Amino acid sequence: MRYAITDIETTGGNAKTGKITEIAVYLHNGSKIIDTYETLVNPGMKIPPFVTKLTGISNEMVADAPDFETVAAEIDAFTAGAVFVAHNVHFDYGFIREEFRRTGRDFKRRKLCTVQLSRSAFPGLASYSLDKVTRELGIVLNGHHRASADAHATALLFEKILAAESEEGLFDAHAGMPDLAGIGSTYIDPDFIRSIPDDPGIVRFYDAADTLIFSKRSANILTTVCEKLKQNQSKNSEEFRAAVHRIDYTLTGSQLLAQLLEAEDVMDLNPHFNHGKFSLKAHYAAVIQHHENIPHAVLTRRRSSEDVVLAFSNFFEGLDHLEKLAKAYRTPLREIKTGRRPLTALPLEHEGLLTEGISAFRGKNILTDEGRNAAERTLIYIENGAVLGYGYADASRALSKDPNDDIAVRFKPFAELELAARKFVEKGRYEELIRL
Repeated sequence: MRYAITDIETTGGNAKTGKITEIAVYLHNGSKIIDTYETLVNPGMKIPPFVTKLTGISNEMVADAPDFETVAAEIDAFTAGAVFVAHNVHFDYGFIREEFRRTGRDFKRRKLCTVQLSRSAFPGLASYSLDKVTRELGIVLNGHHRASADAHATALLFEKILAAESEEGLFDAHAGMPDLAGIGSTYIDPDFIRSIPDDPGIVRFYDAADTLIFSKRSANILTTVCEKLKQNQSKNSEEFRAAVHRIDYTLTGSQLLAQLLEAEDVMDLNPHFNHGKFSLKAHYAAVIQHHENIPHAVLTRRRSSEDVVLAFSNFFEGLDHLEKLAKAYRTPLREIKTGRRPLTALPLEHEGLLTEGISAFRGKNILTDEGRNAAERTLIYIENGAVLGYGYADASRALSKDPNDDIAVRFKPFAELELAARKFVEKGRYEELIRL
């Protein structure tokens, strides 16, 4: 088995908006380092001053460096057939995968995380950040936050993990295979588990009556399956393992789409082991109430019986949204007295508020995100705040003016879907928002 122990430096923390500035890979055969690869990368954008201060990599240093497309073939060939290893692997892997997608290519490797492996091999340390765990273990790390120094330190950490644990089993190609003893279903066996890709999607667990008992989105669905099926001491875990009879999964490419599918499952079917909760808690909502014969969007605590227009995680998020609308449409907020305390409300007298609603997604919108491979993209159709459906399209062609041409699956009308989409947009975790 070979391992591509990797570290990158970037212009920022978001793979959708940031770019790689440096990459280093130490190829390891399980006994020693056998080859190295490193290069600066021209990101095609300015490196923020705080990043230069952290890494020491300046705009001048990368000015004559190759761009990622130029080095992509080298990186692909150098890491081919190897397990991708990094400290906080999802960060490094996510950036590299996104850079490959921008070149029109896929990058898929089996993954191991030295943060997780260190927790297993060396339990009880105060911190597992690279600088602190290496110091605890006597590994010299000179030049922290440069790719070569960090990758080399990770390689030395990897060797100490190997010395503490047996490579066999711990470094299974799919790392962390669960013990399936106690799962009384012939539908679930090690070969099936190994066949699950560790890619973004949604995984669903069913009982013997084929009732959905747990739905979970994940950026790495194989990892999620293994974690859910592992034995631990909790009563809930053993009850879950005993109930599981069948597993199904759907690759989405888009983590946003996976979250929307999870939200729909939880809100519609209330799977037993989701405990009736969606991961984005909608504690507050804007609901339609009529006062003085005028419709108002009233900000209140979420109640299942009310006709929710928009969901919010907290009061201040809802208040901020209504204040922005009030300013944009020159419609002052009001206080509506209903009960012991007044509620904040936005009168919906303005024609735009009446016809287009109060969502951040006003009118007709297509939210695009990465697809299941580099050749396609995910399309999510949102109209006046309602997340209506999704589909996939060829990444190389222009979108149809009629969203119905590309939207293949329809969502049920839950306000939580708009909340999930809004959060992704706020964090920049998408490709493009197209106003139709």
